[in-house]
Amino acid sequence: MTAKRRPAVEAKAWAFALRTEVFGYAEIAAEMMIGMEAATDLVRGWEAEGRIRVQRGGNGSSRKMWELTPEYRQPKDRAGIIGQQLWTAMRGLKTFTPVDLVAHCRADLKADLREASGYCQALLRAGYLRVTRTAVTGQREASYQLIRNSGPRAPRERRVTTVWDPNESAFTYIPGMAPRKGRDQ
Repeated sequence: MTAKRRPAVEAKAWAFALRTEVFGYAEIAAEMMIGMEAATDLVRGWEAEGRIRVQRGGNGSSRKMWELTPEYRQPKDRAGIIGQQLWTAMRGLKTFTPVDLVAHCRADLKADLREASGYCQALLRAGYLRVTRTAVTGQREASYQLIRNSGPRAPRERRVTTVWDPNESAFTYIPGMAPRKGRDQ
């Protein structure tokens, strides 16, 4: 691996490490089609930066395997994990604001106020929350109360794909509903 190619190879190798989460020198070398020495150099650099840590092995005859450190591990479904954290906080608090919910999320998720506020708005529309104190622009945010606690698993907003027919100015297919009978049938 030349010095000129190193940044590109390292970026691809890091993307591979994020996908696999547990790897050894041989996996990096095989995936990037580079020598073991170059792969070892990349992995040791990541370890020095604190991106990875030894998961197992490395003593005696066992092969050293690496894993991502929590700060660099990317959640598979970040929105779902954040939603679950927000929902759990809502279930434990009498009243709350989006700021309160963000404060109860795991620090490594880095949830932001916009996500918490959007989740509150979705649950408000769906009838899970009620407003206990309205927002005043620039002074305070809205305060909510959970009024429909359906259980430990968080309700999730879903995007629905439909079929719109501009000729009839109507939705001709909506998932979960019987198909609309056309005029020609």
